[in-house]
Amino acid sequence: MIPYGFLKVNENLNELLHEALKNGDNLTTPKDSQMLIYMDGISINSKPRRDGRYQGYVAQKDNTKKYFYGKTRNEVATKIKAFLQHEEETPKRKEYTKKTTTFSEYYNKWLELYKKPNLKPSSITNIVDTLKPALQQFADKQIDKITTDQVQELLLSIKAPNTRTKCKVNLNQIFTKAQKSGLIKINPCDNVEIKKHVDNHKNGLTPQQQSLFLTETANSKYSLLFRFLLSTGVRIGEALALTHADLDESNLTVSISKDVVFINKQRIIQPPKTKAANRIIPISHSLFKELQAVKTEIIFSYTYNAVRLAMQKISNKTGIEVTAHILRHTYSDRLEEAGIPPKVKQYLMGHAKLETTQNIYTEAQQHYVEANYNSLRKIFDT
Repeated sequence: MIPYGFLKVNENLNELLHEALKNGDNLTTPKDSQMLIYMDGISINSKPRRDGRYQGYVAQKDNTKKYFYGKTRNEVATKIKAFLQHEEETPKRKEYTKKTTTFSEYYNKWLELYKKPNLKPSSITNIVDTLKPALQQFADKQIDKITTDQVQELLLSIKAPNTRTKCKVNLNQIFTKAQKSGLIKINPCDNVEIKKHVDNHKNGLTPQQQSLFLTETANSKYSLLFRFLLSTGVRIGEALALTHADLDESNLTVSISKDVVFINKQRIIQPPKTKAANRIIPISHSLFKELQAVKTEIIFSYTYNAVRLAMQKISNKTGIEVTAHILRHTYSDRLEEAGIPPKVKQYLMGHAKLETTQNIYTEAQQHYVEANYNSLRKIFDT
């Protein structure tokens, strides 16, 4: 192999080669008796080949040989010198370094390719919000250098349990996709240990609490919305998306087929939560007439935040926790107490699984159990 700077040290290479040719018998290499010159990776045959040409070579950095041919040994030596001079004068290529992907680069790619085409705007907003801590922590860090310990420390720094759980879920999706794409060998989320967050179970209002709530909100501008939520059990986004086109006067029903979200103060209509959320709900004649009497095309022209603040005021005044979600639970409880069959309840609630309706949204409240005391006694009365 020819060392760097060879020509600078041996500027009289041509003379050295020619001198070697003159004294070739004394420079035969022990490796090959036919090689006349062997000067640090340079060799020229002492005798011509069968085709009459002389052969020489220069050893390369990759352990291969660059061969040269000529009618005389001097011609081969001249070609070798020209080659070496060209190699020395040509700027060395920079070694190729594989570009590594940062976490923020892959996060943006993952969001654009795999999430935005498949999820609703509200879901994308939720993902972006829950991953903000991770983006702040790992933005410019190479994705293949992020360790389990670093992910563990990040998650422990997130105080809100629900946010922590969602951050872990989305981080795991990112690293799983990166692993399957060959960017990383190990998913750093695999060995993370975080206690799973469980939402506090919210009970529906008892009949007494429901009556008090309706009394306290009778003169509120949100009164119709609150009564509609109690009478239908719809999600707040489904209620705020309601228009006159969703009302069916002949059957006294409302059609639930869309949802609304507010992103950057913009009102965005999107499909409902699941396919099962598309449903038709019967309502009373009096409630239907009130909805029909609203002059605006959008029946409830409010924002989530406005409704939330209104309910918070009522909760503070009455001492009863009330949210749109609790009103949905209340509707489910009233259906149970009325003896509505489980599958009908599932449809009216817009649930994909009956288990959700029965185990999460249905609460056997004490007053309902007490109302069935006599029936229970008769079962075992001997």
